[in-house]
Amino acid sequence: MNSVNSTEETDIQSAKEKLIIGFRQLVLKKNFEKLTVAEICEQANVSRKTFYTYFKDKNDIIEQIVRHSLTQPFAELRKLYVLHDMAPTVIMEWLYQQIYEDREFYIEISRFNGQNSFEEFLLKHTTNMLENALSTVNMPDLDKEYTIYFYASSHTALLIKWIRDGMVVSPAKMASFY
Repeated sequence: MNSVNSTEETDIQSAKEKLIIGFRQLVLKKNFEKLTVAEICEQANVSRKTFYTYFKDKNDIIEQIVRHSLTQPFAELRKLYVLHDMAPTVIMEWLYQQIYEDREFYIEISRFNGQNSFEEFLLKHTTNMLENALSTVNMPDLDKEYTIYFYASSHTALLIKWIRDGMVVSPAKMASFY
């Protein structure tokens, strides 16, 4: 029974991975806003039913990519930061370096504005991380809310500007702004 379950898990993982890979390939060729679920499925050679098993819509793929490649590893680095007294700029440089190494993808997905945009996802995830980081800080709730919003929105705006400008500033220089 275990071998069947592990085979099913491998098949499931590969279908999801195929969709993500297919999506990433298409985003580099075609405007995200014009990209359809049908095209993603065709590129990945999977059914629409399979697509909707893993994703709500094409925007959900972006959020899952961001969560898997940036947000989760960043949160792990923050834990190390606390335990090993790492400089915050080291963690921020890691983040910018990840985006820089995959710049073609991030440049393309940052072009889309509005609801469920990459910018909106960044703001949401940055806000969540700051809420967690400041959860034990003793300050009035309203002050905490405004502090979190200030840092999350300013960081998101700077990050989007950097991406849309073609990442003309090095990841290390970006980290120094933090």
